[in-house]
Amino acid sequence: MAYVYSLMGADIEFGKTLWRQLRVNKKFPVNGALWLSQSESDEWHLLIATPRVDAVGPRKAYEELSDITRSIHADSAQLLRIELISPKQPFYQALRSVFGKAASVEGARLGNTQIGGMYINDAYLYEIR
Repeated sequence: MAYVYSLMGADIEFGKTLWRQLRVNKKFPVNGALWLSQSESDEWHLLIATPRVDAVGPRKAYEELSDITRSIHADSAQLLRIELISPKQPFYQALRSVFGKAASVEGARLGNTQIGGMYINDAYLYEIR
């Protein structure tokens, strides 16, 4: 049986701090953010949906994000678990169809569920729009 890492309070706070920083950044628009744990891996990933992935490509989008994260206190393990995705990705579109009209999803947890054909072991939502 594989060991599944728990999402720690420090990770949740890091995600919240980064999310708030990104929401006010006009050069790096974001549509949503969530911590995600899938059954295939034992690690949490901070998924950030941004149209910058489509506009400039993933590599350049990560470079732009790196400039923003320099002002945020984070350890390298947290930064390495950030995954930028396109808001057009089918999984994200499925999340939007379920949570996109909610007034707030911050702090909501999803567990042992399937959305858009993808099994979610556990998730912690910040915002989906």
